[in-house]
Amino acid sequence: VLHACSDYDAENSFYYNKPSIYSESDKVLFSEVIFFVKPYVVDAGQRKYVVTDTLKNVSLKINNKIERTSDSYALDIDHLLAKETLGDYQVTAQSIHYPVVMGVTMIPEELTTAGQYADLLNNYMNLQPGIYVCQIVSFDIKTALGTLKTVYTPAISFSLEVKENMLSADLGVFEVELQ
Repeated sequence: VLHACSDYDAENSFYYNKPSIYSESDKVLFSEVIFFVKPYVVDAGQRKYVVTDTLKNVSLKINNKIERTSDSYALDIDHLLAKETLGDYQVTAQSIHYPVVMGVTMIPEELTTAGQYADLLNNYMNLQPGIYVCQIVSFDIKTALGTLKTVYTPAISFSLEVKENMLSADLGVFEVELQ
């Protein structure tokens, strides 16, 4: 004998609508930072912005302890006008911002013991309300020949203020001159 359900019974079905499986409260937990990178070169005293589809391996360090790496969002560069090759890069006079959204939650690489799982559930968020020092360490950018070149950015340091019930923070726009 086969039985089948013909109607969805919303009243008796299981539904979970909480924002996080790690907390029973409705408190919003901080989980990501958002920033933009504007790489450029200088030609005859004028800024020319580097054209590439994405920045790879953007590295962010927080309080000299937490390191995260992410790629920027991919951009549709096929429709940009006035692209030219200048040195190692394809460039344009049009300002280009590469958006980066980076998760900053603390998730251990490997969970093997019950204690590690308990620590994850108790301390899931690594950034509690407070002020932190951030540094964009480096990123990889595609050259005009299609190879990746690592750009180190030791001068890009800034503060990050995490407030209670804040999901993400906009860190701003960072212009980086390439050599």
